[in-house]
Amino acid sequence: MKKHLALAGIVLLAAACSHEGSSPSSKGDLGTGLNTIERKYNRPAAETYDAARSAVQAFNLSIDRDRHDEMGGELTARRADNHQVTLSVIAIDKDNSRATVRVEPGNSALATMIHEKISNKLGMATAKAAFFGGNSADYPYDADLQTGVAAAERTVKALGWTVIGKEVKDDWAQIDARAEDSNPARIKMERVNDVAFPLKVTFIGGHGKTDVSKSMIGLMHDEFDRQVGGHVK
Repeated sequence: MKKHLALAGIVLLAAACSHEGSSPSSKGDLGTGLNTIERKYNRPAAETYDAARSAVQAFNLSIDRDRHDEMGGELTARRADNHQVTLSVIAIDKDNSRATVRVEPGNSALATMIHEKISNKLGMATAKAAFFGGNSADYPYDADLQTGVAAAERTVKALGWTVIGKEVKDDWAQIDARAEDSNPARIKMERVNDVAFPLKVTFIGGHGKTDVSKSMIGLMHDEFDRQVGGHVK
């Protein structure tokens, strides 16, 4: 019987932060709790902020305030029920930024959806094997599908990444995740006709042949090996 597992929930707690200064990106108090979701992005602050604004507009929210500069910014918007959404982006360095989304009152699901839309706008949707390769690698394992799925979940947890999706069927399964910098990752497992090694595992990281993708694949492979055993390199 086929199993269909819906998108896994994501729980990320962000610490309260309050900054004062002349830059619009240095102001704001996004509070604490499950209504606040924070993620890092390996994109400059200005690029992340533009994607965040586009994400808010994609959800048809009315924007009340929009203040930003090259170091980031803060945007407040309202839903149809008049509840407020606050989005803040700050620069970590010239190539990386941090975005925090707060949805009142305690709606972490929508905050996560907004982050996923930001990722999509930045070209960081769920990981897929690139047409020209370089961001995926296959390995055989002496394990069944159920064991592989459990090992994949432990792998993501051990790496400190966030699970954003899970799907399990009769002959294959996959776990989608995001690394700390929001780059997408996927561990896909397939049953194969091999008595010695009946499970093929594909590790996919980022997009295309890049150093980031290579590093992500290496991290997933090494950790999966520790979690499942019975592999062939």
